[in-house]
Amino acid sequence: MESEIILCVPGPWDDRSKLLEDIIVRTEGKFMFAGGILACPSAKDHVPLDYEPHTPAMEEAFRCAGQGRISDETLNAIDQHKGVAYLHFPLEFIAQRERIKMFTSILRDCGGIGIKNESSGVAHEWDRWFELIESESLFDSYCACIVLVADDDVYYSCGMHHFGLPEVQISRDFEIQEAAKFINDFNLYQLIEEPKLAAGHTFSLTAEGPKFRIGHAADDRHGPDDLFHNAAGVWSLERVESGPRE
Repeated sequence: MESEIILCVPGPWDDRSKLLEDIIVRTEGKFMFAGGILACPSAKDHVPLDYEPHTPAMEEAFRCAGQGRISDETLNAIDQHKGVAYLHFPLEFIAQRERIKMFTSILRDCGGIGIKNESSGVAHEWDRWFELIESESLFDSYCACIVLVADDDVYYSCGMHHFGLPEVQISRDFEIQEAAKFINDFNLYQLIEEPKLAAGHTFSLTAEGPKFRIGHAADDRHGPDDLFHNAAGVWSLERVESGPRE
């Protein structure tokens, strides 16, 4: 399966015809939905759009993926959704950001209730979504796509494949907030500095802070057909007591 970004938007559409009607009316005919394609003829641009009927577990999926950021009012509205639109984009978030902004804004204007990134498992209310993707900050782009997860033995990130970079994981011996800071800072270091990293290198956030030796492995947590799969693999951070930073 070709890797891609898939964005899920639940809404008030009883069927495909209702979604088509809303798109035409709300955009005054500037956008069309036909043959599984949402198109903007004037911009000569289009993206695949799949319509699905009501999904019973949608509210719980948004509750978990929102990680406490989605209001009860929005979750209740999601629970009452009638249909779901799924937008498909190439797996290059920065390059696709303006297209993502344009096409997701159409679904918001047509009554979409919120948005969930099926490719990483993070969900947002509309205000936060557009705040993040309209920003020029790489940190905001990162927040739009990334979720941190606790496994049996490690904390790890999910979503760095949106930027063509490996995930990172760290032992659960650290407190959760401390581990989150290490993961986020390391991932931002990858994004902003574009370092040439290799297994065996060491890394620290500050000269006085903890030092880690970097390991690398394939992403065997998610299979190749899983939307979460990261073909670039996973960096692991193992704390070391001393040694020069490379």
